[in-house]
Amino acid sequence: MTLYSTSRSADGESSIEFERRLGPPALLLGVTGLIIVVVPLAIYPHLESRFGFFVVLSATFAVIAGVGWIALRLDGVTARAVGLGREHILPGVLAVLGLYVLLNAVGAGTVLVSGEAISIELSDEYASAGMWAVAGIAYLAFNGMAEEFAFRGYLQNKVIALFGGSNNRIRKAGAIFAGVLLFALIHIPQRVLIGGVTSPVAIAQSLLGIVLLGLVLGVLYEYTRNVVFVGVLHGTFNWQPIVVAGAPVSELALVVGIPVLVLTAWYYRRWASGKNAPEFSPQRQLGVSR
Repeated sequence: MTLYSTSRSADGESSIEFERRLGPPALLLGVTGLIIVVVPLAIYPHLESRFGFFVVLSATFAVIAGVGWIALRLDGVTARAVGLGREHILPGVLAVLGLYVLLNAVGAGTVLVSGEAISIELSDEYASAGMWAVAGIAYLAFNGMAEEFAFRGYLQNKVIALFGGSNNRIRKAGAIFAGVLLFALIHIPQRVLIGGVTSPVAIAQSLLGIVLLGLVLGVLYEYTRNVVFVGVLHGTFNWQPIVVAGAPVSELALVVGIPVLVLTAWYYRRWASGKNAPEFSPQRQLGVSR
């Protein structure tokens, strides 16, 4: 097993080299699929407080992140090489935090224009500002980060390597879709057993929603190669970053959020790729062992 994630290929090009074939990704998919069903069924019903829920949720996703790291190391690749190193934390967090500030600022502006007073309003899901902050930590630092590290940082790179898509855009696009589909499929038992989604139409709709979100995150990850950026962004979908009362949340997301997100991703790639960072190296599959 190699101790570092990048090496020189026969053509002299630096690459992220995966050593094994199906064992590590099968481990990740199997353990994650089991955890996201067992924990909500066996533990969540017995929790008596929202704080306890967020503690267990954080611990659950910490385990998933750990399994993702084990799979990555079994394949001979480091976390830094796929976009989760010290140098990724600050720019990744600041990019999403800047988006939050902008959305709230524009939201406050729309409220002022309408003649209303600016005030802070949290969802009824949170009993206090403290619980809102606890939920933010759970969703942004654990839920989103763990899933993006495991399924974008590891699985997406692995599938691209298996598809031979390191320098082939069509194969890479197919690999990203395949990785997203695997991510969506392991969530279906959870939706059926816990969410009560049982009709074929409802299951298909649920699957489509997960796939669309996964594709957005998958493309953003492939473009920026920063797990922290897509991880915090992922957690945003489960949280409430816009806290200005009366702000048009949907309109802000479409008119302001999406263009700014695209511009941020473009600028970040331009800045980061110029540093010859290992996370921008092509993904290659070396071994044939299971």
